[in-house]
Amino acid sequence: MNPIDKLTDAFERFPGIGPRQARRFVQYLLSAPPSVRAELAENMRLLGASSSQCKKCFRWFARDQRRSDLCTICGSRNRDNALLFVVEKDADIDTVERSGFRGLYFVLGGTIPLAAEEPQKFVRLRELVKRVEEDASQNILKEVIFGLSATTEGDHTRLLLQEKLRSIAEGFSLKLSSLGRGLSTGSELEYADPETIANALNSRN
Repeated sequence: MNPIDKLTDAFERFPGIGPRQARRFVQYLLSAPPSVRAELAENMRLLGASSSQCKKCFRWFARDQRRSDLCTICGSRNRDNALLFVVEKDADIDTVERSGFRGLYFVLGGTIPLAAEEPQKFVRLRELVKRVEEDASQNILKEVIFGLSATTEGDHTRLLLQEKLRSIAEGFSLKLSSLGRGLSTGSELEYADPETIANALNSRN
């Protein structure tokens, strides 16, 4: 396979990118100055060399000179540690942040398919249970907010997680809540506007 087709196939693996869009990306790079391609290649190299996954929320972040294991959100002293917002992916955090939410996060890494026999293969189920249990036992955490997409799989995942956390919630008087239906059915959190997220947060139950 030639380099043009190889790169096109690589772009097609990106979420939401189809064959036509992938081909447009490649055509742009072919017509762009060599410096543009060189800069892109260097940034991709640096992405892996200077990025880390937060040990607490599992969000990817750019490391600073402190070489901290925590992202800027988890390492901040100005966040509300009593609130834990559970999201599917990193991009959801950026969306929620624009709504004004000041709690902490946990990135599940996806959703659980309806017929899945081993949910832990699809999301960070064990890690979430451990995080919630540790924070609740230290009297830090008061509420877990499930901010999953308003889809069939999102609802299925939320119900399963609530069931897994129920005994911990009852033992430590922990509230388990979900976003209000300010989100339209079938929508993904990543694409919601800040006002919609804020309304959904205010009407959570």
